[in-house]
Amino acid sequence: MGFLEYAWITSFQKDNQKVKILMDPKLDQPCFEPDQYGFTIKLPPVQHLPGGQISYLKQAFPGVAQGKVKVGRLFRAAVLHMTTHTLVAVPKEKAVPNDSDSIPAAFAKSMVRDAFLNAYLQAWYPDRFVDLAYANALAYLKIKPAQRIFASSTKVMAAVLTKLNLGQVKGTLAPEEDQAANAVQAELTGARDIYLGTLAGEQVDLGALLEEKTKAIVGLLEPFGPFMETPSMPHTEHIGRCSIYSEPDMPYEEVEGLFVQSLEALGGSVPSVDTIEQCWRPEQEAEAILAFNSDQNQKERREKILAKISPNVGWTRFKSVEFPEEDFTQYLRAKSLVQGASRRLLDALRTALDYLDEDPRQEMGQLDLSAVIQAMASNKPATDVFVLDEYLKQSFAWSIIVDVSSSMQVKGEYGRALAIAVAEAAKELMLDATSWTLFGFSDRFFVLKDSSESYSQRVKARIGGLRFDGLTYIPDAVFMAGKMLAKRFEEQRILVVISDGWPYGYPNMPIALKENVDDLLKKGVVVIGIGVETGRMGNFFKLHSSVYTPKDLVKKFANVFIEASAKALES
Repeated sequence: MGFLEYAWITSFQKDNQKVKILMDPKLDQPCFEPDQYGFTIKLPPVQHLPGGQISYLKQAFPGVAQGKVKVGRLFRAAVLHMTTHTLVAVPKEKAVPNDSDSIPAAFAKSMVRDAFLNAYLQAWYPDRFVDLAYANALAYLKIKPAQRIFASSTKVMAAVLTKLNLGQVKGTLAPEEDQAANAVQAELTGARDIYLGTLAGEQVDLGALLEEKTKAIVGLLEPFGPFMETPSMPHTEHIGRCSIYSEPDMPYEEVEGLFVQSLEALGGSVPSVDTIEQCWRPEQEAEAILAFNSDQNQKERREKILAKISPNVGWTRFKSVEFPEEDFTQYLRAKSLVQGASRRLLDALRTALDYLDEDPRQEMGQLDLSAVIQAMASNKPATDVFVLDEYLKQSFAWSIIVDVSSSMQVKGEYGRALAIAVAEAAKELMLDATSWTLFGFSDRFFVLKDSSESYSQRVKARIGGLRFDGLTYIPDAVFMAGKMLAKRFEEQRILVVISDGWPYGYPNMPIALKENVDDLLKKGVVVIGIGVETGRMGNFFKLHSSVYTPKDLVKKFANVFIEASAKALES
């Protein structure tokens, strides 16, 4: 269980297709945005600093167990904040600031949404405030005092931010600034109280309430312009430029008092414990450490896999060999396009194998005593009462490669769905996970499932994380996957190529593709082309099928597989 899986476990939103959670190494603060299905949440990963320290959301800790536990609290706070937004009943188009919003409008809208969020948690999950309060306390330590913030508008907004989350201002404001911050705080308190009423059954148009409160807050902030940034807490969504935090480490001994203040400001209750460390269950600390260790182990495994595959790149024009980002939600969305196809394909392939492996009962040889007794007891003549000859079934090795180049953008999700159907059939057909692999290609080569890996949620997330761009190096992909497959000792080795059949990127690619396919055929590798809504794969592969519907995949691919297997048995 790495941090991405930990995010799903922590998430309040359990509809994996409505909310997409991604890890983006380019971020240092979470991002939240609507998409056509629901929402996309992007989280920054944990950073490893020189000297053995670890960092998350601009907070640094020692890289020991206790430091990992504290990072786990910040990570949970970010996930809880972001996923609770998806449960607050505000129209999606009004849920986040947009490009047309001014800086004060974006800030005001964000604060009102946070007031709704705090009310939701106060009503349903008050015990979960502990992570948010801890994150608030750490953020407060790094916020500059008001007198060190130059712009009056930023001072007031920073004061509103700390009033909402900790109930106090850091530093001293001018009287008119303090008055404005208090007025904004009153508007936010009113919004929270109204939202609590909706949870008790009151009928309120939350979209209209959001607009009303946003307009009122903008009116209170406007006299303090110009506006140059939109302050936010590090564990909340990024809404614009923010420079209110100082870089030097701050005195963490003050955390306990600030933690209590934040709990009270959020609407939670202060637990009766000797130290704040007792506010978290032991299993929460263990989960955070497990997420760290799992991600570290996975990183080491990825490096070993890349080290094994990368030497082959020198024989190709691929720019790199890499793992795609992980997007489990996109995998689920694509899988819905061919719902049930993998199961029907599996049934068809099993039927084919049963037919090919059929061994009728012998009519001569050594008697099978149990069969003789059964025939005598039933008083029916029988000649099939001899022992079956023992034989070994054929062993299989598969490699599946999926075209994810720019030419697949139009039909990309369907191509992804076909790859999922074939991969899931392979997983069930071949019980040994080491006997099949899955790769993607454009002008780069993507490792989706190595032979050393099981078909896990992480592998599925990699399939979902593929992005359709780049050139189409089909010959190089066939060479790479085929070279690894040709080294295996299984009796039947099959390479499945899923593409639109448009190689592009350098001269004479059709010739190079034909040469690579012919070379694999000489080595006993069966090469099958699956055309995604195209018949062009027949130009390059003797064994091929054109798939326009899930039914085509089940029928045509199964027929090609039977044909390939029958020929292999004859040879």
